Formats: sequence, C-alpha cells, structure tokens
Amino acid sequence: MSMGNSFDFNGAETQSSAFALIPANTLVKVRLSIRPGGAGPEGWMTQSKSSEAMYLNTEAVILDGPYARRRLFTRIGIKGRSANERGEDVYANRGRSLIRGILESARAVRSEDTSETARAARTIRTLGDLNGLEFVAKVGIDRDRKNPEDDGRNVIAAAITAEHADYMKLMGGMPATVVGAPAGTSAAPSSPTPSWAGNQPGSAPPAATAPFWAR
Repeated sequence: MSMGNSFDFNGAETQSSAFALIPANTLVKVRLSIRPGGAGPEGWMTQSKSSEAMYLNTEAVILDGPYARRRLFTRIGIKGRSANERGEDVYANRGRSLIRGILESARAVRSEDTSETARAARTIRTLGDLNGLEFVAKVGIDRDRKNPEDDGRNVIAAAITAEHADYMKLMGGMPATVVGAPAGTSAAPSSPTPSWAGNQPGSAPPAATAPFWAR
C-alpha cells in the first residue's frame, strides 16, 4: 500500500457494502443489548419525545455469517401512545410478542409449549435480563412512511424459535438445556438447573444487567 511518501488506497474495497441493506427475511444469530434511556422503574426504557410511548432502545450485533459484526437497531414497544377501538395497546402488544420470541429463541423454547418449564423460560425478573441474550433473528427493513425517498434501515422483524428447521444450524447447535423439544430430538444432556433459571423472580439478577448509571 505504501508508495514512498504516499499511501495508495486504490486497492481498498469500496464502502458500498457497508451501506447496503441486509435483505429482508434473512436469518442471523445475534446478541442483544439495551441502551438505557432512564425511563421506567429501572431506567431501561426510553421515553418518546413526541408522546407518552415508551420503548426499549436495542442494538443487536450479528455474530457470524456474511453479515457478521453488522448491527440491527430496533425499538421494542413497551407502552403505546394510544389504544385501538378495542382498548388494546397495539404497540405494547407487538413489543411483548417480540420479547416472548426472543426469550423462546435464546432458551430453546418451542412457541406452542405450555409446560411449567417453558412458562418459566418466558419469565424475566427485569428488562435488563434481555441484555446479552443470543438468539436467531429474522431481519426486516423499516422505512419512514413520511419520506418516500428513505432507503430504510435494518431491524429485527421477529425472533426465530426452536421449531424452525434452521434453528439448530443458525444457533450453532441445540443449547444444552432444551425446553419443549419434541420426542426423538437429540440434544446434549441438560443440567438440573437451566442457565437462565437464576434470573427468575425471587433470584438476584446478575450484576451485569444493571444499567451503567446504576452500577
């Protein structure tokens, strides 16, 4: 690259790949983190600047594959600004559904499993317990509806759970503790206490889940 007193960058890759969107519906393994906004009981949520809505401001880094190290920035709704005609908070319900999927994907729970073990896996003590979870995500593209020229940005459209045909391959193998696996599924022997069990109600949360400003 060095040419005497100069540096030649003609052989460097162009930046086009850095700005190209990941195709919608691509499946990737990610690690989630929350950017605390200071709102809510523990400060994990972010308050909207234009309404009463609150959300989790999340960042998910893609762990492997052709898009490794790319990041998905997704707002997960906790409280909406209004209810629909049936009195439902659609924004919050959509957020709860995504969080359920994230927990199921990270803890190898099949979405139709209603066992006590599966129900416990869908329970967290604090929103901070979502920090650091690794799961399979389906990539989506979010565009500004008010701006027709907006190219959009990649977000998490959904979490892929254990019944998906590509789940084990994308996770790099079935987790040691498999919740709700169908009969005949081969998996590593599970320990009596799942790795996530320490985060259930009544247990002290890991210190790492505390927001940086509360440590």
